[in-house]
Amino acid sequence: MKLFTPLLVITLLGLATAPCAHAQENAADSSAVQAKLKGMEDAWVKALVNKDQTAVANMIADDFAGFNPEGKHATKAQLLDEMKNDPNTLSSATNENMDVHVYGPNLATVTGTTTEKGKDKDGKQFTRSYAWVDTWMERNGKWECIAEGVMQLPKKK
Repeated sequence: MKLFTPLLVITLLGLATAPCAHAQENAADSSAVQAKLKGMEDAWVKALVNKDQTAVANMIADDFAGFNPEGKHATKAQLLDEMKNDPNTLSSATNENMDVHVYGPNLATVTGTTTEKGKDKDGKQFTRSYAWVDTWMERNGKWECIAEGVMQLPKKK
């Protein structure tokens, strides 16, 4: 009985602390995913400024589905085509207020706002802001944006 009591205590302590260790591991994994996806979102807007279709194509899934600011459905091919044919020239695009929600080891959403500055096809300067939500999934070790919704925000007065 004397040997049994310490073994029982050690076993119970192990069982009690195992969920805590798992939660800490999940929190660390979640933090890594959050940092990774925020970095990818920033790389996305940089690619928009540089009109780098290859970079954007590598971030979005082949089965991507989204809605552009005009409310039109967009596939991956349509999104890349819009980017290619955009007559505007961006001088900057900055993400703000990004919030990542991790829903498991391979699924997350990122919400945020983006402010773009540039010139339209007539050379007129503009500043536009958007609110967006992107859904990301890790497939075969690679995070890809599988869905997106974007809306243009009203101009600040």
